[in-house]
Amino acid sequence: MKNNKMNESDKHSLTSGRRMQDSFLNYCRKKEIPVTLEMNNAYTADGYIVGFDQDSIVLEQNGAQQLYFLSSLCCIKPKNDVNYIFNEAYRYKKVLNRYPEYTTNYS
Repeated sequence: MKNNKMNESDKHSLTSGRRMQDSFLNYCRKKEIPVTLEMNNAYTADGYIVGFDQDSIVLEQNGAQQLYFLSSLCCIKPKNDVNYIFNEAYRYKKVLNRYPEYTTNYS
């Protein structure tokens, strides 16, 4: 019979990596990108991410800080594009040298 239990090193390797959510929120926090938080009850909040952990986000709104629980959020919309933090091709755009296009007229 196969043993389905994970040992401690397997558990550590699965949890030691950063989550996509952490990278996204940290980028918005560091770059001070304004975000809109959409709640499950259709309430929205605009502001800047001051801090976060696995359960909550602290948002600065009009000079005051408020704590929002991630379980009540359905969407976080940044005002600026942040897609290049997940894709190296966007981060290091390289211009490819192309051959000049020649048009031929066979008429």
